[in-house]
Amino acid sequence: MTRVTRFNKVKISFLVLIVALWPGFAFSDSVALKSLLNQPEVEQSYSNEIQNALLAHYSNWAGTRHKLGGTGANGVDCSSFIQTLFQDQFQLQLPRSSREQMTMGERVDVSDLRSGDLLFFRTGPTRRHVGVYVGDNQFMHVSTRAGVEIAKLLSPYWQRHFITARRVGVLGATPSN
Repeated sequence: MTRVTRFNKVKISFLVLIVALWPGFAFSDSVALKSLLNQPEVEQSYSNEIQNALLAHYSNWAGTRHKLGGTGANGVDCSSFIQTLFQDQFQLQLPRSSREQMTMGERVDVSDLRSGDLLFFRTGPTRRHVGVYVGDNQFMHVSTRAGVEIAKLLSPYWQRHFITARRVGVLGATPSN
């Protein structure tokens, strides 16, 4: 194991321990703590290629404001952002709504997350939110507060609202730049 990988595992373990001991914090999934401590080694070339495509898309959209029903640079919602990302970077057609996107691909355990996996959250009684896992326990999404941003999956808010993760076939796709 390389020094960097070992350091990252120690760093993740330390952060998870701090978050787990934080007063009033609880993981919504009982296995989430264990799975975050046991992150699998991901094939480096796959991870880098997908992550680079995600970050290239992010560089064009960073800070774009949230607009419910929006589909472009003047304002975008989470599901439209994800739909555009997958079309532009991976030539994959996803449905327009986060509810429909949540039925695509196959379910992925938190311990098996890879760059490009979709993450779904319950942000209200009937509202669903979608983002895409970038790597290093971070995901890209459209925040109502900050617009398109990269957030920490380990934050108490996102852990509390997490529903599921889905893999939609990015593995076979070739990112286009």
